Amino acid sequence: MRNTPEADEYIGKTLARKYRVEALIGEGGMGKVYRTRQLALDKPVVLKVLRQSLLSDERTVARFQREAKAASRLNHPNSISILDFGQAEDGALFIAMEFVQGQDLHQLLSREWPLAEARVVRIVSQVLSALSDAHGAGVIHRDLKPENIMLEQRRNEPDFVKVLDFGIAKITDAGGDDGPALTRAGFVCGTPEYMSPEQARGALIDHRSDLYAVGVILYQLTTGVLPFESDSAVGFATKHLTEEPLPPSKRRPEARISPGMERLILRALSKNPDDRPANAEAFKAELAAVDRERRRGDASARRAPLTQPPVPMSSPVLAPLPRRAAGAADTDTNPGTDPGWGSNEPTVEATVRAVPELMQTLQNPMPESDRTESIVPNAPDEAGGFGFFKALTITLVLAALAIAAYYYHTFYAGPRPDEPFSLPANAPVPGQLAGNPQGPDLSKPLYEQEIPVQHRNAQASREHEREGDRQTQRGNLGLAATEYKKAFQFDPKPELSLKLGEVYWQSNRVDEARSWWSRHQKDRPNSKALPYIEQALKSVAAMPPP
Repeated sequence: MRNTPEADEYIGKTLARKYRVEALIGEGGMGKVYRTRQLALDKPVVLKVLRQSLLSDERTVARFQREAKAASRLNHPNSISILDFGQAEDGALFIAMEFVQGQDLHQLLSREWPLAEARVVRIVSQVLSALSDAHGAGVIHRDLKPENIMLEQRRNEPDFVKVLDFGIAKITDAGGDDGPALTRAGFVCGTPEYMSPEQARGALIDHRSDLYAVGVILYQLTTGVLPFESDSAVGFATKHLTEEPLPPSKRRPEARISPGMERLILRALSKNPDDRPANAEAFKAELAAVDRERRRGDASARRAPLTQPPVPMSSPVLAPLPRRAAGAADTDTNPGTDPGWGSNEPTVEATVRAVPELMQTLQNPMPESDRTESIVPNAPDEAGGFGFFKALTITLVLAALAIAAYYYHTFYAGPRPDEPFSLPANAPVPGQLAGNPQGPDLSKPLYEQEIPVQHRNAQASREHEREGDRQTQRGNLGLAATEYKKAFQFDPKPELSLKLGEVYWQSNRVDEARSWWSRHQKDRPNSKALPYIEQALKSVAAMPPP
């Protein structure tokens, strides 16, 4: 449990006559991380302090010293800078490093997914640059994950990357002998969600193990989920060793993932290190080529005539992201470098149950350079164009589906067989008479019906709506429409007519979508979704006749 600032032994004190401790950023089993002020230069600095109780543990002290040694070898703009290594008056060892004002990549994913592919390329290219420098200095990171990647918003450099925490780094060159081995033969260290197969086996690893972790991060950035899911460290390790990841476009069909990006991600996740990019620089070059290929495809799509209605990207409920074991709360109110041991020590158990916050797109819009990447293909690009409406869509539909984030993880059942989308718009809902015999009038379409208050059942409606949300998440739009209609029969909420309109729109059933959206407008004339609906339907009206 985290100490309060008042109870902490170092808050307000000056260590080594150089660093005045201002605030606790995070802590874990090995020690604590503080925001301090370097007195000589009057600037903020992060201090990592080893616990007093561990000073007698030679292996822990050696690891701590190795972190300082490994990081001090690095001299790259995208790697955290080590400023000092020393001992406080009470004997405690510390590492001083630069303070980064920003958020880590885990927080960005939780708050702002989906990310434009151009933004993904910009972030990951910087990570690869930092790795290239580290690998060239004979340092393998071994614990690369979103929590160890900080993003700083500089004036002319958005999403400026700093790679943190070389606490379990491996120094590979002959001149970097650390003395006695710090890990036992066959010992596995790292974070299970991001481990390469060879790392999970406890085998000898090289720089290509870090590139596998980059592949996992790319998969997560483009899909919002990890390539494998498990409730235990052993489960993750087993899947990395034995299972092939589902292609990102199959895992999240509604996400806009370019073919080149998908090919590169799957190469990086190859079980055989020889099948991955040869090194970080080669990986970065391939990533740049993917970005050029995507841009050419986007330019061709904008020049092509409109032949079919644009299908907006649906707004999925974000799947779980690994969460830090400690230090997460502080960064929300006290952003900055957080290389706390709670998040950066080798993870013992996978933490995949965290439900990320719904992103606040309108309050935190993407930079203008990224917004063009979110434009619906073939849509006009005027005065904000579809970039604005894409952001609006994600915000509004996520707001309508907000409850699904909770229920997806609470009530998730195993996958069901897909059902073809062949449900006529006006057909009776299966089980309608049995479920609510006195409710709807089956002589007219469901979207025109008024369900008497005395015949409504809010609880039954919620249960069917939850199932509809689950089927939407799985891409089973036919089953989703059936469940949403059952829910509407029990309680005709405007949120349900909005969802039904979106399900039919995603299935290119424009007339049915228009009918359900009209019902939504009737029930909620001041709905914030109306600009998006109007723009979507205008794009259909502007189509030339077949």
